[in-house]
Parts: sequence; C-alpha cells; structure tokens
Amino acid sequence: MSRFFWMILKIIFYIPFRLLYWTRVINKKELRKHHGKGVVVVCNHKSYLDGPAMWFLFHRQFHFPVKEGVVKKGFWRWLFKGLNLFPVKRGQDLKMTRHFLSKLEKNHGVFFFPEGRRIFNPEDSLALRNGAAMIAIKGGVPIVPIVMKRAPQMFRFNKIKVGQTISTEKYQGKKLEKSDLNELSMEIKNAMTNLLDGFEHFPKPKKWETEEVENVRSILIKDDKLLLIKRVRENRTYYVFPGGHVDSGENPTDAAVREAVEETNVQCGNPRLVYKKKMHWRKQSKKMMQGFYICDYVAGEPGPTDAEEYTDTTRSNGTYEPMFVTFDELKDIDLKPISVKFQLLRDIETYGHRLERNVKLIKKGKR
Repeated sequence: MSRFFWMILKIIFYIPFRLLYWTRVINKKELRKHHGKGVVVVCNHKSYLDGPAMWFLFHRQFHFPVKEGVVKKGFWRWLFKGLNLFPVKRGQDLKMTRHFLSKLEKNHGVFFFPEGRRIFNPEDSLALRNGAAMIAIKGGVPIVPIVMKRAPQMFRFNKIKVGQTISTEKYQGKKLEKSDLNELSMEIKNAMTNLLDGFEHFPKPKKWETEEVENVRSILIKDDKLLLIKRVRENRTYYVFPGGHVDSGENPTDAAVREAVEETNVQCGNPRLVYKKKMHWRKQSKKMMQGFYICDYVAGEPGPTDAEEYTDTTRSNGTYEPMFVTFDELKDIDLKPISVKFQLLRDIETYGHRLERNVKLIKKGKR
C-alpha cells in the first residue's frame, strides 16, 4: 500500500512541483549507486519545504523523521504515513531507532536533517546531532551527505549538491561508543562544510536583525514554569522578565545570565536570542533594541538578592518578588511587555520548550 500510494502521488505532483520549484541536482549519480540498498542521507535544513522538495526530487522511497505535532490524526495521519513520515517524540529515541533500522533491513533509504531544526543564520549552520550517525552505524549502511544552496521558493532557481559516500565499515563489529558517534558526526559535518564552501546562500539580514541589543531580558523555563519578577508599584501589580541594560563592552548573552542571577538568585546558562523588540527608555528619551534570551536552568531558587532593587531604600519603585509562574497562570497575569507574552505563549504551544529558531521581531501591540 505504501509504495503504491507513493507512486501515485509522485505521478500526480512531480511535474507541477518541478514547474514551480526550479531545482538542479548536482552529482545525482552518487546517490544512484545505492539504488536498492539501505542508505542514510543527510541534508542541511532551511525551511518547512525541505522535506517535500527531497521527496519529489529523488526517485526512490525515503523514510523521514518528523516532529510528532506535524503528523495529525485521522485522514492526515493516514496521508503522512503513506508519505513515509514517522512521528518522533522527544524521549522516545528507542522507538525511532527500531523503526528506521527495520526500514534499512528492507534496503530502504532513511533521510535525516541532522541539525534537528531549521537554520537561518550562518553561525548556527551544521550544528549536527548524533541521530543520523547512530542509525547508520547500527544499520551497517553508508551515509550520503547532500546540501542545498538556499531554502526552496516558488519560481526561484535553486541547487542541491550530492557529496561522496561516507562509509561506516570501521565502526562495525565493535561496541558502539559515544566517541564513535561524535567522530562520525564530525566526519559528516566536514563533508557538508566542504560541499557548502562558496555554495550556501543566506538572505541579506534586515536592519533590525543587525541592530545592537542594549537591553536584555532572560526567559528561563524550569519544569513547565517561567521565572518572573512580580512588581507592586503605585497600587498596581504586574510581572516582568528579569533583565536590565548591557554594560559597556559586555556581551548581551553574558548580560542576560548576569541580570538573571543579580535579580532573582537563579543561575542560568546557554542563552539564545529568540526575540527582539524596540523599547522606549524614558530616562534618556531614546529608543533602544531589547533582546529576549531563552536560558537553561542551572541552580538556585528565586529570592531577593543584594541587587539595587532590593537594597536601595531611597528608591520608590515599589516591591520586587522573584518567583516561578506556571504556564496556566501566565495566561491570566499582567506580564510586560504584553506583546512578548502572547508571542511566547504561541511559540510554547507550537515548539514546546525548544524555542531556538530564527530571531523574531516583536511589534508593539502584537497579540
């Protein structure tokens, strides 16, 4: 059923797809060498259309892992199953491994985007995970790296380059170690880097994307709870993200970690910029770019510190109380800025706690 369904869809949609998405595949013969054999193919990830593009461009059945939320119920689940999409849920790696190994045993192909997410910035490109390397070693099959020049777009010419096959023979017949996975992932990364050299294209950044961050806010999530500061000021209660101004010569990411510790007593790390927003600073009557960084929890419980907000009795800024707030509570509280609150709630519903993606500009009043 799956192969018949795959062939019917291929016949119906192949020509319309090629007319809309002008794509040339370079060195396609390298992939043809593995026709009728098990193989793992890896590719860089740029957009939601990457999977459909690969599905149409290569004339053999590939099995694709996708996030569980992509595969809906009912008709859509039946359709995606016919397209060889397998829903993957975090924490169920064993189930995914068994599924794809069974396909490799039947001499099918498995297609991975080893970056694990779409990449929009050159500095984030080719940060590979070990999933593809593990499946290839356990399945005893080679790996074929391919790269795309840019994200697929209608009526825009694109190129895809197929690289030389990477063998996994030297990892066979011995116990699989993490060092082996890291070594093979690095070999894959080097091969893809060489393919992308002078080939990959990123769109020109917009003005707001290059604007320097002068004020930072930390988004710290622990056990489905968000770290916030409750403020009572002039008989008004509202909440804010911990944060403040970036010191002269300081990196904004360092400032996000520092401000979180100074204001809440909670240690965090690995800050990643997810939102930017223009803010008006009344003290200097100017606008500045505010950056919101999602951080990983490290240690500590929220509480008052020796920061100026808690120790300076001459200030009339009201009271400060750091605390963790559940996502259910977050919907009903007055969190500033409100536009970031609604964007955060939407993104958590869509992406879960993995908000790392392209940086988004939050506009005033957006809900």
